[in-house]
Amino acid sequence: MTRTLLFDVDQTLLYTGGAGSLAMARAFHQLYGIDDAFQAIEGSGRTDWNILKRGLELHDLLDGTPIEELLPSFIDVYLEHLPATLREAPGGHVKPGIPELLDALATRDDVRLGLATGNFKRACLLKLAFFKLDAHLHDGGFGEDAEDRGEMVAHAIQRLANGTAHGSDAKNDVWVIGDTPRDVEAARANGARSLAVATGTSSVDDLLSAGADVALEDLADTENVLGVLLE
Repeated sequence: MTRTLLFDVDQTLLYTGGAGSLAMARAFHQLYGIDDAFQAIEGSGRTDWNILKRGLELHDLLDGTPIEELLPSFIDVYLEHLPATLREAPGGHVKPGIPELLDALATRDDVRLGLATGNFKRACLLKLAFFKLDAHLHDGGFGEDAEDRGEMVAHAIQRLANGTAHGSDAKNDVWVIGDTPRDVEAARANGARSLAVATGTSSVDDLLSAGADVALEDLADTENVLGVLLE
């Protein structure tokens, strides 16, 4: 059986120090003239599509325009700002054990590595490259695929796991690895299993209460994590 492993990015693989949020705020100001547009929006586990939509609604800027029409221009401006904010933001780091885990998984013929992230794709790849985590992660589901995280995970499964995580022979062949209850819920909505890590703002207990199949403090113990994901 080929195992498909879909990783969240922010607070699971890495922490940017808030660079993404800062770049989104600068892009919003450039396009709409509003400072700190997302300050009142809690973004943990949400897709960038959903965060942008909430910001536009909060400031009465949609005016009947479909969000799909506004995404491309916002993404372009956001990406103009992200390289600078990645350099400026304090405290950015790779989460414990991540390079070792990805390198170990990449050597296996029975594993597909992918992404299930709320980040817009080009922003995601820029973050991974900045933190030198781009060698093994290239495709999956991204923030422009869907507003809802469950639908975004469905896109990742469609691209990387032959379209489904359901069925008696395939129900355990897809894992979603993330740090929020929304990652757990998105996995369950698609018939996938979830490995949740308390490297963000949710505790192990929070993640287990949300229905995670497995919850760990972090992914630092490579052998233990391999045992969980490849059992």
